[in-house]
Amino acid sequence: MRTDAAFVSSLKACAEKKDLLTGNKLHVDIVRHGLVQKPYLASSLISMYAKCGIISKAQQIHDEFQARNVVTWNAMITGYARDGQALESFDCYERMENEGIFPNHVTFICILKACGITGAIDRGKQIHSKVLISIKDSMEKDLVMIGSALVDMYVKCGLIAIARKVHSDLPVRNVVTWSILIAGYVQQGKGHAALNSYEKMRSEGILPDAITFTCILKACGSIGASNKGKEIHEEVALKGLLQKDLVLGTALVDMYAKCGMLEKAREVLRELPGRDIVPWNALISGYAQHGQGHEALECFKSMREEGIAPDEVTFLSVLTACSHSGLLEDAQMCFSNMREKHNIVPNSEHGTCMVVVYGCVGQFDDAVSMIKTLPSLCDHPPVWFALLDACRKWGNVKLGALAFNQAIQVDGSSAAYALMASIYAGVGMMKDAGKVEALRLETLHKK
Repeated sequence: MRTDAAFVSSLKACAEKKDLLTGNKLHVDIVRHGLVQKPYLASSLISMYAKCGIISKAQQIHDEFQARNVVTWNAMITGYARDGQALESFDCYERMENEGIFPNHVTFICILKACGITGAIDRGKQIHSKVLISIKDSMEKDLVMIGSALVDMYVKCGLIAIARKVHSDLPVRNVVTWSILIAGYVQQGKGHAALNSYEKMRSEGILPDAITFTCILKACGSIGASNKGKEIHEEVALKGLLQKDLVLGTALVDMYAKCGMLEKAREVLRELPGRDIVPWNALISGYAQHGQGHEALECFKSMREEGIAPDEVTFLSVLTACSHSGLLEDAQMCFSNMREKHNIVPNSEHGTCMVVVYGCVGQFDDAVSMIKTLPSLCDHPPVWFALLDACRKWGNVKLGALAFNQAIQVDGSSAAYALMASIYAGVGMMKDAGKVEALRLETLHKK
C-alpha cells in the first residue's frame, strides 16, 4: 500500500503532466483505502482535477470533504482562478470566510489573481486592505509573493500609478516584482517609464532574468530605442539565454523589426534554435510595417520552405505588406490560399487589407464585392475608412458617399466627415465639401 506521502507525490506528478487517467486510478485507490477524508490527500485530489481542467470534479470532492480547511479552499480558489473562472474564485473565498476559516498568503495571491483577471478593482482594494492587516509577521518570501500579486492586480486593472506606489512601498523587492511593474508599463504603452524602472532595478543591484529582458525589449521596440535594445542583446548573448528561451529570442527579433533594423532582425532569427512561427510572424510584420512588401513575401516563402505552416497572424502581416505596397496579385493569391490550402477563415482584418489593396489600384467593384463576401466587414469601421481613402485618391464621389453613410453609422468619430469633405474638395465640389465640414464641426460640438 502506498503511503500518504506517496499518494500526494503521485497526484502532484499527474497534475503537472495533466495525466487524468493515472489521476483517476489514484483517486480510486485512495477511496478504496478510506483515505479520501485526509486533508492533504483531499487537497491534492482537488488540485489534480483542477489542473487537469475537471473543475466540477474538484468541486464535488471539496463539497464532500468533511474537514475543509484553508489548504482545500486554496486548492479550489486556485483551480477556478487558473481556469479563468474568477467569479467562482470569489464565491469560494466568501464561503471560506463564512465558515470561519482565515485566509493565508496563498489565498490572497489566488484571489488577487482573480481580481486582475476580471478587473474587479473594488474587490481588489478590499483584499489589499485585508492583506496589510494579515501579513505583518509574514516571512520575507511570502511578503515578496503577496507584493508581486498586488502589483500584478493593479497593473492588470490598468491602475499603473497605484501599482508603482504599492511597488515602491514593498519592504522587499526582487526581480519578479520589478518585472511585473515593467511589464505593466509596456502594456500601458509607457516605454520610457519601463526603461526608467529597468534602470532603477539595476541600480538596486537586482539582476534581470529572461522575463525582464523580454519585457524591456518590448519597451525598446515600442519607442524605437534601438541602442538600448542592442545593449540588451549583447547582455542576453553573453548569458547564453538565446539558446534556451525562444520567447526572449522572439522579443529580440520583434524589437529589431519594430526599430526598422530588419536585416539585424533576420540575422537574429536565423540564429534561433528550434524557431517556430512566432518569431517568423514578428519578422514578417516588421517588413509589413516598414512598407517592404516584396521582402515580406520572400520571408513568408522562406518560412514555408522550413516546413512551418502559417496562421492567421502570418496572413494578416503578409496582406498588410501587400496593401502597403499595392501588390494586388500576391494579395489575391495569399487571400485565396488562406481558406483553400490552410483552412483558415478570413476575418474582418484580412478583408480590410484586401479592400485597401483593391482601393489602391482603383478596383472598386472588387472592393465592394469583398465587403459583401465577408458580412463581418459591414460593422468594421476600418474597412469604410479604407474605402473612403481610396475614393479620395480616385475621386469616386458616388461610392465615397455610400462609404461615408456606412462609416458614420458604425463609428462616432469625425474622421469620416473629414475624408468625405476631402473627396468633394478633390473634384471641385466645394459647396458639398463645406456642408460636410459643417456637419463635422457640429459633431465635435455635440461631444
